This record gives sequence, structure tokens and C-alpha cells, in this order.
Amino acid sequence: MKIAYPHLLNFLKEKPSLDELSDKLLQLGHEHEIEGDIIDLEITPNRGDCLSLKGIARDLNYFYKAELDRDIYDENIPKSDFSFQNKAKDLCPNISFVEIEIDGSISGYKPYLENYFKDLKINKNNFFTDVSNYLAYETGQPTHCYDASKINDTLVLEKRNKKEKFKTLLGSEIELEGDNLVFTIDGIAVDLAGTMGDESTACNNKTTKVLVECAYFKPEEILGKARQYNLTSEAAYKFERGVDYLAQESVLRRFLAIVSDHTKIKSLSMYSEKNKTDLQQINFDSDKLNSILGTNIKEKDQLKYLESLGFSNEKSMMVPSHRSDLEHINDLAEEVARMVGYDNIAAESLALGIKVKSMEQSLEEKCKNLFVSHGFFEVINMPFTADESQSSISVDNSLDKQRAKLRTNLMNSLKNNLAYNQNRQKDSIKFFEISDIYTKTRQEKRMAALINGRSNKNFKEFNAQLDYAYLKGLLNTIALELLGEELTYSHDSCDEYEFFEHIDFKGKDIGGIGKLNNSLIDSKSKTPVFAFEISLENLNLSEKKIEKTSDFPAIFRDISMSIDNPEVLKELSETLAKSIRKMPLIKESFIFYYFENKKLNVMKVGYRFKFQTEDKSLTDKEVDALMKVLTDNALSINGVNIEGL
Repeated sequence: MKIAYPHLLNFLKEKPSLDELSDKLLQLGHEHEIEGDIIDLEITPNRGDCLSLKGIARDLNYFYKAELDRDIYDENIPKSDFSFQNKAKDLCPNISFVEIEIDGSISGYKPYLENYFKDLKINKNNFFTDVSNYLAYETGQPTHCYDASKINDTLVLEKRNKKEKFKTLLGSEIELEGDNLVFTIDGIAVDLAGTMGDESTACNNKTTKVLVECAYFKPEEILGKARQYNLTSEAAYKFERGVDYLAQESVLRRFLAIVSDHTKIKSLSMYSEKNKTDLQQINFDSDKLNSILGTNIKEKDQLKYLESLGFSNEKSMMVPSHRSDLEHINDLAEEVARMVGYDNIAAESLALGIKVKSMEQSLEEKCKNLFVSHGFFEVINMPFTADESQSSISVDNSLDKQRAKLRTNLMNSLKNNLAYNQNRQKDSIKFFEISDIYTKTRQEKRMAALINGRSNKNFKEFNAQLDYAYLKGLLNTIALELLGEELTYSHDSCDEYEFFEHIDFKGKDIGGIGKLNNSLIDSKSKTPVFAFEISLENLNLSEKKIEKTSDFPAIFRDISMSIDNPEVLKELSETLAKSIRKMPLIKESFIFYYFENKKLNVMKVGYRFKFQTEDKSLTDKEVDALMKVLTDNALSINGVNIEGL
């Protein structure tokens, strides 16, 4: 926001130099650049109250004694019979209108009005619009001017979902879509509330009778509208950050005073609705405030700082209506800190112990390493989303409606990552993310992965596709190698999946895996997408037992077997594993040889066993006895043969 240094001085009793003023603005947290006499301020999104001359002067009041009072029209104003319906009082609780008819044309502007356009190099429009623009610069409260002669029926404020053309007062044509808060006449939108009016009711140089609207809209209702319709709107910029919800009538009286400075008012009337009047209250505790800041500021000094900003102290601290960003004692502490100056608060050294980084990896780190070793890419998404559910948490002062909630799952973010890459012709996608999700009842660490497309880009795997078995196998590997337990699966239905299985670990449901529904992915590609998402809460790495290496020699024995089909191989593996668990002398076993000839219907498999003990050398007799048990158990299976037996 740009303001002219001479304009700001008119609102300060003491007249600081530009350099001194710049230092104080920085102390108060207002970053800015200076070019000549123009100060270009970067106002943070929560400080909508500073988007005006009065707002900046009010923030500087403690240092330079702000002079905020300006001439207003203080005579009694007749009540208007203007026909208006507010069907959105929850979104616009306070709104006022003043109807003005002037007598005669405007020959020239007073210096304070003329200098606004001259010093800031702003183009003029017409008298009423120029007054409206200046008033927003002076007070921070946008107003909208309708040519009263063009309003022939009831003006209605309503939120509706209707697709319609809308020609703005700047001449550009847009199409309203989705839910919009609009002013309508005979069902036709004439003003996108808080953003921009339409051409049909706009004022011009011939307008002598005007209807001026001044309202308070809930910031979240205006948020993102200008961006959605590609409009440049100073009004929306201010409404998004919050305006004074009690200033509407006083702003209109200031509007009348400016008009009367330039011409004779022939007639006027006012209409006003005020449903939001209560001031925010914060319990004030001087000791707690000092503990937050780490200071010893006296209570009377704290109150002096806060009162200079417009706070009043009764049973609790009353927050002025222009400060919608303050809710608790921490906010009051920040205000005091700004007045004192953060650089002026003495720093205290902290005695921190030295923490040695553990060489052991966490479950999260090991999962990441395993994913990366299998060719996955880690994605890191912002925790914000537009998805609404009963358990989702709303974000205060969100950047736009697309980031108004905290996400309750990771999968929606991964689907967006998938669509982004598919739309850029990526044909082999392997993503994973490990992050927190948030609901009203808990914060939970989760892990999710998603695969789509080719297995790889080498000549062997180019035509192979990533499938459900691959992802499920990877998940089973994580469970066995890192958690030391097997997962169990149970089939179920899920709206977001074409095929879905619940995942249980030690009898507890920790998530799900399946084939995603392509219709819910914003991508032109319809190749199969497989994904899982599980909770990492209460999952721990399995404890590794360190076994002493025996000083005595090991004995190795092999068995080569012929089998009829793969199902027999599965039964054979299970039978041998069951037998081995009962034989503590077998330290290791594995398949070292496998051969299959489908044409000849021949399958052969070789097992190797390692026998060893910690207290002596084993004899052949001891090993032979165990091998006989293993061979007998293997031969008991129909379809297994051992040559020579």
C-alpha cells in the first residue's frame, strides 16, 4: 500500500522526519520502501486496520500523538425509505446506505482531495467514485457508489449459486460461477459484494443522485474472489484483511462532509443495519504478559502502550472494533513488544545441554531409505486443503479458499501430485510421503505411497507395468524387515477405490491399500493407479537380538527336490519352516537353487541348511538325524520327490 509522507503528517500532531518515521514503522513491524515522498508499505495479512492513513497514524499514536478526527456531517439525517433486503446477515451483519442528491456540478477539488490523485499519480473517474477512493485511502473502509437513478427496484444482498455474465464497472466481462455474495436487482447481479460493482449501475460525470453503500463483510467470504475472477480490487484487498465493523455510519458521514466541501447537498437520507456490536474482550494479566515477553515492564506502562492503540481497560481489556486479529493475551504481548521495540528487549542467554545425535535410525528414516532404494521419490506437500469434513480444522487468515483447512489424509495430496505429473507426460510414477495429518481430536503421523505406469525405463522392464502385487509386496517387506511382524488384509468397499483392502497390524486397523478410482483423479490418463496409506502411530522398529558368533565350525547340508507345481512349492516351504522352528541347531536356511522348464513340466528346487551350536562341534550323526526329519516331512507332501530316495 502506497501513502504519501505529507498526507500522513496531516494525521500526526508531532511532525517526524521521513527517516525517523521510517525507523518507527520498521519497529512496529511495517516493512516498506521509500521513493521520494512515497512510502510503499508491506502490510501483513492480519493487519487490515493499517491499510489507510488513519490506520498507520493510529499505530504511531504513542510516538507522535495521532490526530484522527476529521470533519463529518454531524446534523440529523432523515431515515431513508430505500428498499433493501439483507438475506445474508451472517455474512454481512453491518451495512449502511446514504442517498445523496447534489445541486450543481463540481468545478474543482479541495487541496486534500486533489493532492491524493496528484501525489500518488492516480487517475480520476467521476466525483462520487473519486470521493469513495479517497475515503478508502483515508479511513481504510471501502464504499461503493450506485447511480441512484438506475436503481428502480429492491436491492437485495444474497449468497447464491448461479452461473451468469457480469460486466464490471471497468468494462471487463466475467462469468460468475459457484457460490457468490452479490447485490441483485430483479434477480440480476449488480455488484459482486466486497469486490467490484457492475457497469449498469455505475456512476459517471453526469450523476447527481447517488446511493453510497458501506458494509462490513466477513473476510473469509471475500477471500480469493478477486483472484478467482482475475480482478484488481483495492476493496477486496481491504475486506479480505478485515475492516472496522462499527465504522460504517461514521464513514458515510465523512463521505457527506467531503461532498458538502465541494457542492451543495440538495437532499439526503440514510438506511442502517447493525447486528454485530459486541467488542472482543481479553483477560489482561500483567505478570503473564511479562512472562511471555521475558520482560519486567510495569503494569502502568503496559496499559499506557495498549491505550495508545485504542484499547480500553475495564474488567478485561476491550479490543477496538478495528482490530479483528486479536484474541488472547499473547496478542496483547505482541502489541506491547511492538511499542517497546523488539530490538530494545534485552536478550537472555539460554543454558542448553549438548545433545548428541543418535546413530540409530528411526522407523520413519528407515522407511524413507527403503522407498528410495526401490526407486520412489519423496514428495512434501503443504498441510492445507480445500476439502471439508466434519473433523477438519479451519485455518485462520488462510491465503485463499483452496488452503482454508488442514488436511485429514495424505492421499488427496498424492493424487494431486499424480495428476500434475501425468499431465506432463510422466509415464512411470512412484511417490511416497510421510507427514502429519490433523483433525479436531488428534494429530497423527502417516505414511502413504502411490504407483502408476511403467515398472522402469530399461529394456527389460519397459513394457512391464507397476501393479497391485508390487506395492503390496513392498508394504509386506516394510512390515517384516522393519516391524518384525506380518500384516493381514481384509477386503472391503471404499468410494475412492475400485478395489480396497484394510490393513491390520497385530489385530489393529492401521490403514488401507487398493486400486484408486480414476474418475476421482483430475488427469486425462486412465492407467491403473495403486496406493496405500497407513498410520505410523504406535509402530516401532523390531528389536534386533545380537547373537554371539560361535567359535565352533558349522555343517552345511543341501536337499534337491523335484516338485509338480508352484502350489506344492508353497506347501513345501511352510512345512519346512514349521520343522525348522523346532530345531535350534539350524541357524539358517534358504533356497539356493531353482529351475523350471514349463515345456517339460519340470520344476526343481534346492534348499541349504546351516547347522551350528555355541558349545561344541556337531557330529554327522546329530546332523543326519535332523536331516532325516526334514526329508521325511518333505516327502510326506504329495508331489514332492527326492532323487535317490
